[in-house]
Amino acid sequence: MTNTVTIDDKNIATLDMTINSDVVKQTYNQTLKAYANNINIAGFRRGKAPFNIVEKYVGIERIKAEVIDRIFPSEFQKVVTDNKLNIAFSPVIESYEFELGQDLKLKASVELKPEVKLGNYKDLEIEYTEFKNPQDALQKELEATQRRFSSLTTVDRPATDKDSVVFDFEGFVGDEKIEHGEGKNYTLDLANSNFIPGFAQGLVGHSAGEEFTIDVKFPDNYHEDKLKGANAQFKIKVHEVKERQMPELNDELAKKTGKDTLELLKEDINNYLDRMAKNENDRLKSEAVFDKVTELTEINIQDTMLDREYQAIMDEARMTASQQGANFDELVNKEGKENVEKRFREEAQKRIKNSLTIEKIAAQENLVINQNDISNHINQMALMYGMSSVQLFEEIRKNPNSFAAISQQITANKVNDFLLNNNKFIAK
Repeated sequence: MTNTVTIDDKNIATLDMTINSDVVKQTYNQTLKAYANNINIAGFRRGKAPFNIVEKYVGIERIKAEVIDRIFPSEFQKVVTDNKLNIAFSPVIESYEFELGQDLKLKASVELKPEVKLGNYKDLEIEYTEFKNPQDALQKELEATQRRFSSLTTVDRPATDKDSVVFDFEGFVGDEKIEHGEGKNYTLDLANSNFIPGFAQGLVGHSAGEEFTIDVKFPDNYHEDKLKGANAQFKIKVHEVKERQMPELNDELAKKTGKDTLELLKEDINNYLDRMAKNENDRLKSEAVFDKVTELTEINIQDTMLDREYQAIMDEARMTASQQGANFDELVNKEGKENVEKRFREEAQKRIKNSLTIEKIAAQENLVINQNDISNHINQMALMYGMSSVQLFEEIRKNPNSFAAISQQITANKVNDFLLNNNKFIAK
């Protein structure tokens, strides 16, 4: 095969490829044989029809198209490898000259990734805002442990904002009942209510057996359009008021958590808090160093790449809105189309620049991915999803894009570790 590659100022590479007639003939015959084995032609057993009959039955142009589909991927990859092309998108066959017995001539085009000019990314001094656990972090964790092993006891008194209440409710907007706005024997923790604002407060001061009405207003950003900002009334009947009984903070409570003593429980919690603080500071360092590295990196990203990434972000946002029961177009109109487009295009620019910077650093520092990296990553994912590694691997195999996504994540992790280990961080 011979080829020439020309690259224009928009990062589009045009490939003029000439493929040897012997390779073409071999692929042509293989294609004819495959068709012969998979079609029924009257008068012939499957696979036994002469090639000239198969050509007439299938059509030479259709066979040629199949031959090109078979030849092009591997021949294209040779051109990419030989010319060290960093492709950004799938190639397009622009034209071809295909005469049986002669070399096949193909003209294809492919978009390339832009050149990445890295600035300094090692031995930098990076300032970051250090995260420190609050002074009362241990106490709050101990209180959470007490709450986890607490119990509710029915009391004969009006409810306070720290109690739980068991009640029936039925909601109305005007004279119209609210769809799904009723419940029987519902238990609500008044200190941790997930009801609309004002509802839990409306139960405070009421005792078992009381029947009354609560007036509330739905938030303006409520997920159901017809209830946004609506004034509503809820008819309430209280059945029980329950007080939370907290266990004492002692060795007996510690044993319920799997620790022998309260001191060992405190030590375990402190270790947990230290790990969480370290993880948060690693995240803050990663953000700070990567922001600096990308700031020092020069990339002239072509509009076609930006347009594709912008559309991908739009599609993601539309899907997320749909999953949350929101109308995406209404959200866009509320924020303003120009504001949304500006925000999404900035995000597209950032994503592309981040991705290309990571790719460049990985290549420059020879941060390669091996089979062990992939296995470890899949094992971690399986643990997170609560399934076996074998099950997850089989699921991943069903989606050809999954391994590419995993490879990108592993590469990003390797670059992140490299930047953390090769720069100096100063807490502020």
